[in-house]
Amino acid sequence: MVNSFIQQSIPLEFRPSYKRHDFIVGESNKYAVDWIDKFPFWKEPGLIIIGPKLSGKSHLVRVLKFRSNCVIKQAEDINIESFSVIKPQNLIIEDIEKVTNYKFFLHVINVLNENNFKVILTSRQSLKYLDIDLLDLKSRLFVLPQTNILLPTDDVLLGIIFKLAKDKGLKISETVSRYIISHIERSYQSANSMIKQLDKISMQRKKNITIPLVKEVLFKNEK
Repeated sequence: MVNSFIQQSIPLEFRPSYKRHDFIVGESNKYAVDWIDKFPFWKEPGLIIIGPKLSGKSHLVRVLKFRSNCVIKQAEDINIESFSVIKPQNLIIEDIEKVTNYKFFLHVINVLNENNFKVILTSRQSLKYLDIDLLDLKSRLFVLPQTNILLPTDDVLLGIIFKLAKDKGLKISETVSRYIISHIERSYQSANSMIKQLDKISMQRKKNITIPLVKEVLFKNEK
């Protein structure tokens, strides 16, 4: 029988799952999920999903992509060099706080609106904190409904720990997971960082993920 530790040490490539049933739903994100589940039956011209880094915005918009005719673009690509032709289609733009060409951004939104297609945007910041000096663009954006993903509740954070571990091919018990969420900062980034560190150290030492191993990582992070 092949030892499970040896299996863990083989550098297999595990890809995150972006299926709808893999998204962890709770009080902190249920309104954003409701919007996604109702697509494409929106009366509104689009949606802005606001939430901190690693909060699941990318997961939700990829659910949209799989369900419908949506194309995903990064904010850095919203420029005339990347868009030789703007195809009328439902468009997702991630991290709009990184947009640099506001005039072209406005042009893209106008083309979609004129052709009755939806624009779905994600941002780490509320619109009121974005430094947008183009009034026409501001008015277009503020027409869109906004939904916020808040800091995770215990149930969401626990589910995230399990999903992150699953995405990396790791086995982690509920007892260990609950110990983790009771000892880390309540944030998506902290959960992601902890699983990354545990993945690395468990593979290096060919050990299962246990509470003593978690304590070691926590102690290291406190230094």
